[in-house]
Amino acid sequence: MAYPVFANPQPRTFADIDVRGNQRFRDGDVIATSGLRTGRPIGEPEIIDAVEALDFTGEFREVRIFSQGTTLVIEVDETPAYSGGLTFALGYDSDAGVVGIVGLNLDDPFGPGTVIGGDLNVAEEAQTLSLAYTSDNFWRDGLSGGVRLNVENFNYDNDAFDYRIAKISPYMNLALGPRAGAELRYTFAVDEISDVDGAASAILQDEAGNRTSSGVGFSVITGSEPLTDATVAPRAAWSLRFDQDFTGLGGDTEISRSMLSFYGRAPITDNGWAVRTRVELGRVAGTGDDAPTATDRFFLGGAALRGFERGTISPRDVCVGCAADGGDVITNLGGNQYAVARTDLLVPLFPSRPGLETFVFGDVGSVWSVESGVAPSGVLEDHQDWRSSYGVGAAFRTPLGIFESYYAVDTNGERFDETQKWGLTFRAEF
Repeated sequence: MAYPVFANPQPRTFADIDVRGNQRFRDGDVIATSGLRTGRPIGEPEIIDAVEALDFTGEFREVRIFSQGTTLVIEVDETPAYSGGLTFALGYDSDAGVVGIVGLNLDDPFGPGTVIGGDLNVAEEAQTLSLAYTSDNFWRDGLSGGVRLNVENFNYDNDAFDYRIAKISPYMNLALGPRAGAELRYTFAVDEISDVDGAASAILQDEAGNRTSSGVGFSVITGSEPLTDATVAPRAAWSLRFDQDFTGLGGDTEISRSMLSFYGRAPITDNGWAVRTRVELGRVAGTGDDAPTATDRFFLGGAALRGFERGTISPRDVCVGCAADGGDVITNLGGNQYAVARTDLLVPLFPSRPGLETFVFGDVGSVWSVESGVAPSGVLEDHQDWRSSYGVGAAFRTPLGIFESYYAVDTNGERFDETQKWGLTFRAEF
């Protein structure tokens, strides 16, 4: 705001009011908001009130009011109009099936440096909603952050339970250097395990119900400069991220959750041969009397470990002859620890088509360790057995969207593992 200082502080009457600098707002609207009128005495108190009234709208970065003869000038610098809006997409992936997607992105809705974003994904077996508000000055000038809201519901056919969660998380961003940053956050969540299969493991039966959690966490991220286009950029890139969360500030859980992930891409030749890999490690553990439940534990399969069904690489409770027909009941429980590496060798079979990427892949991973005070219904198979798969794949970027598919040529699993040779994802925006 710019407050005027008059050489003659006595109130004056002006014949005209001229508005300058406005593009989105009409002259009359600006004058009406200011409260200033011609034919009435206007002094410093009225001018100050007018500047504050216009500034309070949040639509102006700067307001200046001054006189030019018998004309009073209101000069404004408008905040940028927000850009963006809704996007719609239709997709498919091997894990969730057909999915409809609505995306929201608004830049500068509440002034420069503010963003509202989110998306709604609706599939037969999974429905998720995420919204986030961020601002360059969320906490104070120069200290960015925001708040995230997530609502998720999962009812996969190959799981022995349904799961839903709602959580809200205000956070703060901190710069640690030109290539490193950190996030501090608080998270409050309510989750529920429901519709547990009646024949499922006693461990899972005991974990059914609602829980609340309240805790703090942080993330540290570092890496090289990001690639603008991973399919054609010849140079190397890498990123490293560590996440740590603790619950126990009230609520029903006292849990520690740690995750470490690394991504790297390195060219082999100048004509498109390259290697990319992603390595992930995770651990969850109780820090008090509470033990992690199935909603806290880790599962692999699907896109997380290609060649195997989503969520089926896991410690499991095997109850022989427990089914109604005398068959076995296999309950995937998830594990407190996991490790996985997914590596692609990019092979430029079609160098004249920059939107087409072909690769061969090799994945290896394991999930292990179940912490529970309840005895299993049968035999608990909880071993650090490594699964692996090998295959070929292709990704094709089109004006409609991105197609990606792979075929697992060979898998090396354990007893009761469920394989999935084909994987396909597609997303088209319109």
